[in-house]
Amino acid sequence: MISFDNAPIVYWFAGYILAEIVIAAGVFRLVPERVFICLSILLLVFMRLPVIVFNRELNADESQMLSHAITLFRDPLYWRSVDGTTIGPLDNYLLVVPRILGFQLNYISARLIGILCSCGSLLLLFFTLKNWFGNVTARTAFIFPLLFLSFTQEKDFVHYSSEQLPVFLLSLSMWLLSRITNHSGSLKWNALFLGLTAGTIPFAKLQAVPQAIVTVLAAFWVCYRWFELKRDSRPLKVLLLGGLTFPVITFIWAYSFHVLTDLVDFYLFGNVIYASGNEAISISALFLQIINLSADFRAFTIISLIPFIAAVIRIFQKSIDKKEDHVVRFVVLFMAFSSIYAVTKSGNNFIHYLNFCIIPWTLLVAYGLANFRQWSIVPSVLLLMWFAANSAYNYKKERTLNNYISSEKNAFEESAVVKALKKYSKPDDCLVVWGWQSAYYVEAQLPQGTAESHSERSIFNHSMRQKYFSRYMKNMERTKPAIIIDAVGKNSLWLQDKKTQSLENFPEINTYIQKNYSYAGSFDDTKLYIRKDRLQLR
Repeated sequence: MISFDNAPIVYWFAGYILAEIVIAAGVFRLVPERVFICLSILLLVFMRLPVIVFNRELNADESQMLSHAITLFRDPLYWRSVDGTTIGPLDNYLLVVPRILGFQLNYISARLIGILCSCGSLLLLFFTLKNWFGNVTARTAFIFPLLFLSFTQEKDFVHYSSEQLPVFLLSLSMWLLSRITNHSGSLKWNALFLGLTAGTIPFAKLQAVPQAIVTVLAAFWVCYRWFELKRDSRPLKVLLLGGLTFPVITFIWAYSFHVLTDLVDFYLFGNVIYASGNEAISISALFLQIINLSADFRAFTIISLIPFIAAVIRIFQKSIDKKEDHVVRFVVLFMAFSSIYAVTKSGNNFIHYLNFCIIPWTLLVAYGLANFRQWSIVPSVLLLMWFAANSAYNYKKERTLNNYISSEKNAFEESAVVKALKKYSKPDDCLVVWGWQSAYYVEAQLPQGTAESHSERSIFNHSMRQKYFSRYMKNMERTKPAIIIDAVGKNSLWLQDKKTQSLENFPEINTYIQKNYSYAGSFDDTKLYIRKDRLQLR
């Protein structure tokens, strides 16, 4: 497999040349639209290839979703075999696709799925911009997020994240909305498919619901105006029908398979508790704090400030053009506000939440510069200069261009405890990890023995802790995992206090393990337990 060292100079130089070609093609319209789009997607894939082939965990969410996918391939009943907590079921089911096609579920396959979502989101964004602002503005504004996603090497924007599928679905919703506002195709069918798409978004990530609501409200207004003018209620009805279809089917499915209570308790109520927010800090303060954690997104935002101001002035001024659709103003403004709300609602300063802002920022830039087409390429040029300056600085200082060195690292590097457990495991076994280290599931390629791949919600104090812990125990009794790992300690995320958080501190689970499992040793500060009947068979 292809690999990259820390300074692939020729490759990086080729990437910047390709970026300049894309900019020239966008500004001067030197090539047909299809060729421009193909060059743009080529640039994204070309510059993302080093991180795609880097077969290592970049974010704990990657391992968590991969462990869910490994489990769902064995037992596809969500909320029985898997609970992604804040991550929706659709994110996890999507990752099962590579396994169905015969590929191993690892970080490479996950990032390939992620780049497909990003490509799809950008394509739909381009056609949305074209419908609302015309081909010229669409080409130049589209290049702005393209360059950001192509050249950033910050982990939170390049790993397979739970935001990538929701962003794709939001992009699809906005494209359908742009067709509705632009009177492209059948209003009835566009409304139906927008409703269907929006109805899936809560099951990709609840955090994306505020932005989905904006698109649905805008579509509802257009359909209502159509009803007032034509006395035709069909677009309104199919919009409502589409929006309810997927949620209703999901609830019926959950009821039929006896997991409806889990859906309500652990996905809806559980996430309400998680999203209670941080009362000690305002939305604006937290948002600025998160932006300041990302140098690239901070540059992306600062470069956008003048177009943002122009957009806000244009949004609130009286329109001279009577043909201008005021729905577009509403969407551009409230998509930005709703993305800020989505990023800050949980109270956590996770940088990858900023993925929800990339498209709203682009819409604001496009709207602000739509009347200044001669300047519309400036943000993209400034952003490329930012990345080029960073590359030059890093190369001069550390001889580094690429942060994801894959030379001789394409194979999994197994942890000491995973190497030890493989002496006892079989392919059809289940694994349980107490603590938070989902990478063990990926390294061992074993499914979860509990719905959650970590025990964070069974350990930290909150109003539903006992309910989570009870389910954890019931899951273990149902799956009878052959192997249990106590990861609490230096290798665990968040859960590192052995004196209060390790297995021994929870009498019910400790008694169960003492009765049914044997201690097999500690490996790099991680305890391993093997089911007693498995030891007897050896």
